[in-house]
Amino acid sequence: MRLISCRLQNTRRHRTLELTFGRQITLIAGANESGKSTLVEALHKGLFLRATATGRAVETLRSRVHPGLPEVEIHFEAAGDGWRLRKRFAGASGTCQLSNSNGLALNGAAAEEQLAALLGFEGPVEGRRMAQLPARWAHLWVRQGEAGMNPFSGGQAHYDHNRLVEQLQQGNTGDALQSELDHKVLERIRAQVAELYTATGRVKAGSVLATAQLHSREAEAELAVAEQRLANLNEAMEQLRRIGERMHTIENELRPCLQRERDLARQLHLLNLTLIPQLEQAREQAQLQEQQQQQQQQQQRLQLSIEALQRKQQPLQQQREQLLKQQQHTAVAQQQLAVAQELLQLQLDLKRLESEAEQLHSHRLQLQQLQAEAEKLKQQRAALPPIQPEEVKELRRAEQALMQANTRIESMAATLVVQRSDRPVRLNGQELSLGEEHPIHDQARLEVGDTVVLEWSPGGGEALPNALAQQKQCLQQLQRWQQQLGVPSSDDAEAIERERQLLEAGLSNLRQSARAIPWSGLEERLAAIAPRRQQLEEAIANHSLPETQPQLGATELENQLDRSRQQSHDLNNQHQQQTRQATLVEEELERSKQSLSDQQAQLAQLEGALAVRQQRLDNLQQRAINSEALAEQQQQQEQLQRDLSEHRQQRQASGWHPELDAESALSALEQEREQLLQQKGQCEQRCNSLGSNNPSAECEHRQAMRDLAQAELQAQQQRGEALRLLLDHFHRAQANLAARYSEPLKAAITPYLRCLGDGNNKPLLAFDPQAGFHALQMQQAGEAFGFEQLSGGMREQMAAAVRLAMAVVLKPAYNNALPVVFDDAFTNSDRQRLQGLQEMMQLGLDQGLQIVLLTCHGEDYAQLAMAQTKKPSAADGGPDVMQVNLG
Repeated sequence: MRLISCRLQNTRRHRTLELTFGRQITLIAGANESGKSTLVEALHKGLFLRATATGRAVETLRSRVHPGLPEVEIHFEAAGDGWRLRKRFAGASGTCQLSNSNGLALNGAAAEEQLAALLGFEGPVEGRRMAQLPARWAHLWVRQGEAGMNPFSGGQAHYDHNRLVEQLQQGNTGDALQSELDHKVLERIRAQVAELYTATGRVKAGSVLATAQLHSREAEAELAVAEQRLANLNEAMEQLRRIGERMHTIENELRPCLQRERDLARQLHLLNLTLIPQLEQAREQAQLQEQQQQQQQQQQRLQLSIEALQRKQQPLQQQREQLLKQQQHTAVAQQQLAVAQELLQLQLDLKRLESEAEQLHSHRLQLQQLQAEAEKLKQQRAALPPIQPEEVKELRRAEQALMQANTRIESMAATLVVQRSDRPVRLNGQELSLGEEHPIHDQARLEVGDTVVLEWSPGGGEALPNALAQQKQCLQQLQRWQQQLGVPSSDDAEAIERERQLLEAGLSNLRQSARAIPWSGLEERLAAIAPRRQQLEEAIANHSLPETQPQLGATELENQLDRSRQQSHDLNNQHQQQTRQATLVEEELERSKQSLSDQQAQLAQLEGALAVRQQRLDNLQQRAINSEALAEQQQQQEQLQRDLSEHRQQRQASGWHPELDAESALSALEQEREQLLQQKGQCEQRCNSLGSNNPSAECEHRQAMRDLAQAELQAQQQRGEALRLLLDHFHRAQANLAARYSEPLKAAITPYLRCLGDGNNKPLLAFDPQAGFHALQMQQAGEAFGFEQLSGGMREQMAAAVRLAMAVVLKPAYNNALPVVFDDAFTNSDRQRLQGLQEMMQLGLDQGLQIVLLTCHGEDYAQLAMAQTKKPSAADGGPDVMQVNLG
């Protein structure tokens, strides 16, 4: 298959683009956004995308600047004939026309199918399957940005796997790698395995094996139901037997035993009603006698304790009176010391007030001085013009701009000097003196005498007038700033601004000094000192001072006040200690009194209780109890208790409600009997229902059906395992011959890698019958590097070598011609490798490939195109080389 020419209409930026391809190489150069990638995409979609496709696949091809639908027309050679393809992408209304030189003309679906067959595919790509489009001829057409991708990374769908294997088989010089019969047998085995299993190895739904599994599971389930029915019948019959046995136990064993136990309990209860009051009376009398004896002993102990407490109270009262006298003496000393401390504090406050008044007067004087200095500086600042540093900079820029303009004019102006003349010389009507210089900046009129008149115009075009205009503008700008600031120059303005900054700094220092003075509320504090002093003096005068007391300073007063406070603290501690001791004595005395009162009250209660118990004992002794009758009744009670205990032990051994009494146990027994009767009826009904059919026969029938289903399943499983084992043997045999597929392809890649300048570079490649070609590596200096481990430029170059080698191998299957397209494929390759890349392409051209190279740097490949131009052209006509510049 070889591209001859193409014509694009309304594709992105191209209104109309016609292009003829060289038989060997086509070099298309152009800057970015010139439409190179649009050309490649339009050709690719024209060859592989159905014309009626919709969606993003077609929207990305449409032009946003030209009206109309995208159209692609391609003239190419295939299958030994010339073909012309024309597609118009218009959604459901899209059209496809295909014709050849023998007069065959096809339209629509027929044209699409014929085109796909010529290109080696079953059909075109539908719009809803847009994801398949990039895989079409991905091994031949390198899109922009995809040059560094591994050609085998996408699997068999991204390269022409089947034809590549066929061509490698045909090129093998030894035995055939796989005969046609082998291929048919393998495909038949694969088809039969695919009928039974999915690609992941699971049983395929709807297959014979899946049906056998379903029948086996259903037979198992039906057998389980039959077995469960038989088990339910046996369980119901066993439950009916257990109910009968329990009914017999209740009627013949439990009920008579419980009735006898109930009678014994009733007799024991009647006897206890008679015996218990007598026993209670005897126990009460004994308890009263014992309590009376204990209370008499307690009465004696209380009397002794009361006498001891009374003896202890007298020394405690004496100690309390002594502590109260000491407390009064200490309180008087504290009061006298407090008066002295108050006087010392007043004197100290007066001294501190006088010191504070002196300090406040000093602060007021300092503040007045600072305010006077600040007012003076503010007056000096107000006398200066308000010039800011930015304004000084602008004035200086205006002066510099005017100076530069003057310099520029002076450099372009001419100078006229009259050295000697016998006639008067006038410039623009003004007579000139000998030796005097006159600059000329603009057009001038020079007169020599009355007969010579010269017109002078400066050269340089508009340069001098522009310079004069700029000079005037700069002069006006400078005058505005001078007038605004009121100074003749920037130096004067800078001196004023510097003096203003010094005044501002002085004011800032004065403000900083004023912050150190506590001036807030200064006058109010000064005014408040006099009333405070008068109050202190009056308070001191109210104290009667000794006439010989010396005048002490603030320090002496503070020391004396500290000593007085220490004495007060010591007296306070002494007073607190005396108070604690008095409190302890008082508490102990109160406890003694309270204990004495409690014991006296307790003694009175004991005397009353003894009188009551004595009266109760007298009453009990008046009622005599017959001891012989009481002993006989006690023996009868013990006998009844033994008999009742034996019956209860028997019931406990039977496990029938040992925690209940006889009456409650009989009631529970009746309830159980009623429940058993109901369960018996239910079990009889269930047995009749389950035994209506013969469960044993049903179970045997279902077991036979299950055995048949399992035998069928086992047969199908053995068949499937045998097919998979046979397929595995085929795959292992193919794997053993995999090297015969990969070695020819590696041999085809190696010459291209040698063109890169290093003869030690060798490709490594693996082949798997299922996965195809994979594990592409580069062997350098005896070490293998995976494709992804290579640099960006090396990946581009190795991928190009693989693509060219595959195209050479596949070429016989496509009428000995295949186009290989590189769209800006070597962006990461350095200049040093450019010669090697060109040699790789030259090798592909020599082997009959058609190369279409699109690049932003056409000059890099001009040498390759020039080398092909010098070769003899093909005999069948048509240029071998085409160079196109897209602009």
